[in-house]
Amino acid sequence: MDSIINFFKFCQTEFKYGWMDKNYNYHERVNDALTYSLQTPEELIKSKIGICWDMTELYREYFKKKTNLKYETYYIFYEDNLGCQNHSILVFYANNKVYWFEPMFQDKKCYYSGIHEYDNLKELLKDFKTIWVKFALVNKMIPENYNKNNIFIYKYDIPKYHINGIEMRNHINNSEFIF
Repeated sequence: MDSIINFFKFCQTEFKYGWMDKNYNYHERVNDALTYSLQTPEELIKSKIGICWDMTELYREYFKKKTNLKYETYYIFYEDNLGCQNHSILVFYANNKVYWFEPMFQDKKCYYSGIHEYDNLKELLKDFKTIWVKFALVNKMIPENYNKNNIFIYKYDIPKYHINGIEMRNHINNSEFIF
């Protein structure tokens, strides 16, 4: 677990929020779905700037190459026809527990960065939804009168690199619906 903690610290301190476009330019604001481009883990390590989709692919690569642990990736989103507020995460299994690997939620208004332990996946995903909604409300990403029936979670496999936001959403829509 020490190597995972060291990797967590690396992810938490070495990267800032932003995105790469199709022309390999970097931006520090909210990504544009049409011009966004999903980075490879190598590109992300070089650029040190990414959104949760980029970061989750880096986590996936690390767990694949550096551990023998089972891991999965999940995507939550709020659908309101005005956009698609979302977040993706990696979970891993060890010692009969499941862990939410979350270096990103470092907002002072809603801090939840950490490696969070749960007894089962259902408990983890319930907490993921609760924390994400709190984070989204605090940061005005979803309306205060949000419709809880418009929040969805999917389990997804590795997407193609350099896809845009619309292609990523299509990848998610063709993935395993959880609730």
